Amino acid sequence: MAPQTAEQSSADRASGFWTDIRTIPNLLSISRILITLVAAGLYLNGYRAAGLIIGAAAGVTDILDGYLARKLNQSTELGAILDRLSDLVLETVALTIALYRELLPPSFLIIYLSREWIVISARQYVSERGHSIPSSFLGKRKTNLVLGSFIGIFAADAGLVSGDAAFIVYKIGYTMMVGGLVASYLSGIIYLRSFIDIYDRDANS
Repeated sequence: MAPQTAEQSSADRASGFWTDIRTIPNLLSISRILITLVAAGLYLNGYRAAGLIIGAAAGVTDILDGYLARKLNQSTELGAILDRLSDLVLETVALTIALYRELLPPSFLIIYLSREWIVISARQYVSERGHSIPSSFLGKRKTNLVLGSFIGIFAADAGLVSGDAAFIVYKIGYTMMVGGLVASYLSGIIYLRSFIDIYDRDANS
């Protein structure tokens, strides 16, 4: 008998909400939401260094859950949903705190959320018709850039760096944020093209 491939092994694994939610990658995605809320509470209550460090730990789980899902053959539809949700929570909370601390202009949050609303609406339409829009390379890089930018943006505010170093680190973070927003709209165009293709196919079927 030929050995099973990773795809076959994953497909044969028992599935269901309560089964899938207990997988290690999905538990990590859920923990990212909880860690984000704890980090935000600490940061807003004056424990900014601790909040930033814990928030950075939440970002690390974004790398781990995808790696473990592939390594352990535990990729699930629920995992894809939880991964996007936890990224959205982490990015939105961090952006909101940056605005509250006047570290970024309000336009950044508007630009970010507008793209997310458009992509979420497109994904919902496609999902309701039994299709899916997979994450793109640019979409993943957008997440990496946006999450990475917060380390530089918050570092000086949290007192982890000072003087000229604080300005340089902040500017690096700011530049990464701009790059992340640009990547988000470029990936959004890819998602919309997939949405249009599926819409046209369904409209003409």
